[in-house]
Amino acid sequence: MSAWDRVVRGIIGVTGGLQVLLGAVFWTGHALTLVPLHMVLGFVFVLALLALAVRSALAGAGWRISGLAAACAVVVLVFGMTQARILPGPYHWVIRVLHLLVGIAAMGFAGRLTQALGRARARRTAPDGLEAGVA
Repeated sequence: MSAWDRVVRGIIGVTGGLQVLLGAVFWTGHALTLVPLHMVLGFVFVLALLALAVRSALAGAGWRISGLAAACAVVVLVFGMTQARILPGPYHWVIRVLHLLVGIAAMGFAGRLTQALGRARARRTAPDGLEAGVA
């Protein structure tokens, strides 16, 4: 994995982890003044995921997984920006859970993209067009 890929993957990991941590704090009713930070970190997370998706697609990791990851990033962004207005009231917890699940899915896509990118690089460097590790 190139240095650029490691940096982007690191950004995804750090911002994703902080998002989950901040979200848990918000669910307990604390530190609500940090919601703007949560939103900025979410935006950085989405940009990094989109960058990884584009990089993976161009590197031959597969357009399907890259496209799904990019679509998930857009869903995370739109859902995150609008979630406060969706189903207000006593059942808003459902939206919060869905927001968490969509974010975790996006983190999963980042992991899958990283694996696919590694496999694509291995295919490019394997002799005679064979995948690395296959005899």
